[in-house]
Amino acid sequence: MQFAGIEDVIAALNPREPVYCIYPHILKADVRRFIDGFPGRVMYALKANPDPRVLQQVINAGIADFDAASIEEMQQVHALDAAARLFFMAPVRFRGAVRRAYTEHGVRHYVIDHIDELRRITDELPTNDVVIFVRMAANNSDATYDLSEKFGAGQDDTLRLLREVADIGMEPALAFNVGSLVRRPAAYVTALENCARVIDAAGCAVNMLDVGGGFPSDYPGMRSAPLGEFFRAIDETRRRLPQLSGIELLAEPGRALIAGGVSLLAQVLHRTEDRVFLNDGIWGSMIETMLSKGELQYPTRSYCGAHVLDGEQRPFEVFGPTCDSLDRLPSPMPLPLDLRAGDWIEFGTIGAYSLSNRTRFNGFYPDTLVEITATDSVPPRIA
Repeated sequence: MQFAGIEDVIAALNPREPVYCIYPHILKADVRRFIDGFPGRVMYALKANPDPRVLQQVINAGIADFDAASIEEMQQVHALDAAARLFFMAPVRFRGAVRRAYTEHGVRHYVIDHIDELRRITDELPTNDVVIFVRMAANNSDATYDLSEKFGAGQDDTLRLLREVADIGMEPALAFNVGSLVRRPAAYVTALENCARVIDAAGCAVNMLDVGGGFPSDYPGMRSAPLGEFFRAIDETRRRLPQLSGIELLAEPGRALIAGGVSLLAQVLHRTEDRVFLNDGIWGSMIETMLSKGELQYPTRSYCGAHVLDGEQRPFEVFGPTCDSLDRLPSPMPLPLDLRAGDWIEFGTIGAYSLSNRTRFNGFYPDTLVEITATDSVPPRIA
């Protein structure tokens, strides 16, 4: 379904269920900004939002390479674009997944951070046409989520793994991930400098380097450096370090491509003096507010019918529809004083880790999606 703006969605559908709203013109602009700005190849990280309706917009905007963590994600991509190139960038996989990725989906790029996973790959695949990325740990206190707590080899193990990959006849490559929602580019610079030292010591050719994801979107109270500063810092570091001269850079953005181009329209079920109950919450689209311990919040716009409520606001506790008392946004949200049951709230910058993390707890499962077609329509976002 397509509508010119949110007001038309409310007027036409009078929705009682939550509604995801795709803004194709914003998704396209955000994807193109990244493709045009990053000094290398851009793969979309499917985990951020694998919904086929969003994925099709990403493909339409020009993404042809994808970071997949499972056979199911590969199937989702190839159902829409049979020519898409897939990278199996999960360091630990189900048994048999490597062989299926190779034979069914043409995957030639894999990541490891331990010798056991390398042995699994060599047991399942030929060695003459495969690239193996060795993922090096890149701990970063600036990240909202430190992904090196789970994956990533130390520098000594990284050296050993690169040499082992080369010795068995596969092509060695390097990868790191500085975390999720990284606000400043310094972490990428440090990780690239560490990579240069490892390449210098490895004694084998490394032609590809994956800088991972972590590229941010802005949320209320969480402002980050502009993406252009990340791109410049990465490019300047690569040019400055002779070990990285001529190396192909890759990135795995998710959030930065699709967060800002999707909103969620939720309805107020009940309102008390200082509490608001919605038809969506933690176990639906908003679990990331809990995972971030309240640091991440969404910009909002409230509606009574098709009219924007733009009067005085104050903080409200916001609850979802389930019977679980944990189904509550961890931080109070500023909302209009005249908000009432039956009104709607549009949550912006919610394209990442909303559809992919929703559950069916208590039988609630938001799954209605519409497109907003007017190019002058924009979701709520911070100034």
